[in-house]
Amino acid sequence: MTRPGQIVTDAVADFTAATTKDELWALLHHHLDRFGIGRILYGAEATPQAGRTHDFMLSSYDPAFLADKIDQGLFETDEYVRASRFETQPILWSETERLQDLPPDARRSLDLDYDYRVLTGVTLPLPFANGLGRAGIGLHAPDMAWSEFDRLWEENQRTICAIVNAFDVTIRQSHAGEIFALSPRERECLLWLAIGQRQQQIAYRLGIHTKTVEKQIESARRKLKAASVAQAVAIALTYGLLIP
Repeated sequence: MTRPGQIVTDAVADFTAATTKDELWALLHHHLDRFGIGRILYGAEATPQAGRTHDFMLSSYDPAFLADKIDQGLFETDEYVRASRFETQPILWSETERLQDLPPDARRSLDLDYDYRVLTGVTLPLPFANGLGRAGIGLHAPDMAWSEFDRLWEENQRTICAIVNAFDVTIRQSHAGEIFALSPRERECLLWLAIGQRQQQIAYRLGIHTKTVEKQIESARRKLKAASVAQAVAIALTYGLLIP
C-alpha cells in the first residue's frame, strides 16, 4: 500500500508538471479518485462577500444540478458555499446539526442537493493571500453513504487536505493568467493604476490615447468580473497578475 506521504508527494509533482488548468483539474480527479471522490466543485474569489459570484469556478458535478442552482439563484444561498467563505474548518455533509434552522433560500438550495442526490462529501474552506482571498472546494463521493465516507475521512483527512491545498496553490499561482486571460496591455494599465497613476498619465507613459487606456481597463474589469476599476486592481493583485 502506498504511504500517505508518498501519495501527497506524487500529487504535488504531478500538479507542478501540469501545463494547463484542464490538465491540472484532471490530475486532481485522478489523485482523489482513490478516496471515492468522483465529483468536485472548486471556486475562488479575491474579494469575498455575500451575494458576489466567484471569480472563477471549475466543476465536475452534474451540469444540470449546477445550472439549476445558479438559474434559481440558490448557489449563493447554499450553506456550504457560505461556510467556505466565512469558516476555516472542513465541513462534513453528514453534520446535519448545522442544517436544522436554515433560512428559506438556503433550505431550498439544500432541497435541490437532495433532489440530485448530492449528499455525501465534504466542503473545505481555502483562504489565501493572508485571508484577503477565499477559495472553497466541495468533494462529493456519489457512491458512498455518510457513515462510509465519514470513516474514510477520519482515516485520510490529512492526505486529502494536503492534495487539495496543493491543487489550490498551484492553480492560483501557476494558472491564474490562463484563467483570466488578461492581455499584456491590460495588465500594464492595471499595474500603473495599482501604483497610483491616473489614466491620462498612463496614456502619456505608454504613448497611446486616453480612450485606448479606458478601453483596456474596462476590458480587464469585465474579464475579472469586478464591479469597479478599484476592485479589478485588487483582484489582479491578489492573484499575482500584476507582477512587473
